[in-house]
Amino acid sequence: MDQARSSGMEMNRVLLDFQDAISTIQFAPHSNNLLASSWDSSLRLYDVDSSAPRLEAPSEAALLDCCFQDESVAFSAGSDGFIRRYDLQSGILDTIGKHDDIATHIGYSGRTCQIVSAGLDRKILLWDTPTVKALSIVRNMGSDVVSMFISGFNLIVASGVCLSSLLRRYIFWCHPKSKARRNHLESVNAIAFNPIHHGAFATGDNEGFVSIWDFHSKRRLLELPRFPNSVASLSYNCGGELLAVASSCTFQEAREREDPPQLFLYVMEHNNIQNVASQ
Repeated sequence: MDQARSSGMEMNRVLLDFQDAISTIQFAPHSNNLLASSWDSSLRLYDVDSSAPRLEAPSEAALLDCCFQDESVAFSAGSDGFIRRYDLQSGILDTIGKHDDIATHIGYSGRTCQIVSAGLDRKILLWDTPTVKALSIVRNMGSDVVSMFISGFNLIVASGVCLSSLLRRYIFWCHPKSKARRNHLESVNAIAFNPIHHGAFATGDNEGFVSIWDFHSKRRLLELPRFPNSVASLSYNCGGELLAVASSCTFQEAREREDPPQLFLYVMEHNNIQNVASQ
């Protein structure tokens, strides 16, 4: 990994070769193994502690999302609609099932031992991991699923677009940039909550900036130097001291930069966050 220093934190660039945009990154539940899905059709597993790739599993479609079941099993959602299961020890890949259109989101609930997936068919499907069968359709959504989050027995889904009624219902401006003396807002692509510092979270925007925020004081604690591309995904490790950043095109805007996709790791010093938050 290439190393640099910024904002009192150590930054490392992960030397993985992506042939297309990164869609999602996620740290493992109990280790510093980092999972990455990409539009180049490959799922990659990177061992941060040894600075070495552990797995690269190609498939036949762009991978739009990924998640862990545990330290040895992962899943992906593909542009061909298929939900795939990966044995991270052997590298064996098999297919669980299929959406009627592009599969866009996937998550796993350890409380129910179920996979949850969403697609452009506007369906949310539950998959049983022991039998590897679709248990049920949660519901046919009236519009596309934009985001999905699983917490225990709870499934939180954002679908459709509604600007007029929500335009002013914000807690704080997330990424204001000055352009022609006016507030200019970039879309926020990723949010990651620190598992140790409750109330601290990171956001990444389409201009390539990552900010660390304190929810309770509603203020920005840190802003990292601008990344080469848009910030497509963020993930904290289980200890909260590592923040992974996927710098990649997100295909949202025509003017978006298209530098080669890269992964970065920041070592987040707990004392640094605590000191800034207390000021």
